[in-house]
Amino acid sequence: MLLKLLKYDLRSMWKQFRVIWPAALILGLVNRFIFGAPTIYDGSFSLVVGNYTFAPNGGAFTQWLGVITMFLFFGVFVAMVLVSFIFVITRFYKGLLGDEGYLMHTLPVRSWQLVLSKLVCALVVTVVNAIVGVLALVLMMPLNWTELFDTELWRMILRALAKHPDTLLYFFEFCALFLTVFTLGALVLYLSMSIGHLFSSRRVLMSVVAYFGLNILGSTLNNLINRLGFPRWLAGLPVNSHGELWISIGLTLIPVVLMFLATSWILTHKLNLE
Repeated sequence: MLLKLLKYDLRSMWKQFRVIWPAALILGLVNRFIFGAPTIYDGSFSLVVGNYTFAPNGGAFTQWLGVITMFLFFGVFVAMVLVSFIFVITRFYKGLLGDEGYLMHTLPVRSWQLVLSKLVCALVVTVVNAIVGVLALVLMMPLNWTELFDTELWRMILRALAKHPDTLLYFFEFCALFLTVFTLGALVLYLSMSIGHLFSSRRVLMSVVAYFGLNILGSTLNNLINRLGFPRWLAGLPVNSHGELWISIGLTLIPVVLMFLATSWILTHKLNLE
C-alpha cells in the first residue's frame, strides 16, 4: 500500500513541476547559444559565473534577448525553489490535515506510512531539482563538447580519482548529510503543522508558533553540542574527516527519527479534522 501512496504523491509532484523542470533545461540551452565568451561582443551587459564570462554576441536585439532569457532563466530557478517549498507544505497539510485527510486516514495504512510517503516525495523533489539545476547550468556553459567527450580527459579524471580514492566518498557523504538536513527541515514543518492542528482555532498561526519554537529548541541544543565539542570528541578524528561527517549525519538522524515518530503519533492518536 505504501507503493500506491508513493505513486499517488509522485504523480501529484509531476503535475506541479512538469513545466518548471523542462523550462529550466530549455532556457539553459537557449542561453548557451545566445551567450558565449566575449571575443566579438563589445557591449555593456555581461555575466560572470566562476571562470566563465557570458555576454550576448550580436546586435542590440540579441543583447536584449540575452538579458531577457537570462532573467527568465534565474526566474525559473527561483520559481523552482519556491514551488518546491510550497509543495512540501501543501502536500502534507492538504493531504493529511485538510479535506483530503478524510479520505487518506480511512485507507488501510498506518499513519507513519502516510508521513513517510510525503517525506519521500519531498526528498525526490529536492534531488530532481538539484539534478535539473546542474544540468541547466551545464547546458548554459560555453563548453567544448568535443573535449568533454575526449577519452583522454576521462582517463586523467580516473587517474586523479585513483590517487585520491576518498574524493567520491566525500561527495556521497556530503550528499547524505545534505539529504539528512533537508529531511530534518521537512519534518520540522510536518511536526509544526501537526502540533498546530491540535488546536481548535487559529491552527495556521499555532503551526507558525510551533515552527519557531522547534527551531529555537533545535538551535539551543545544537549550540550546546558545539560548545561541548561532542562530535569531534566522539569521533576522535581531525576536522573534515570521514568520521566527523558520519557523526554529524548520525546526530542529525536523532531528531529526524524523533520528529517522525512524534508526527506519526499525533496523526494516530490526536488527529482532529473538524
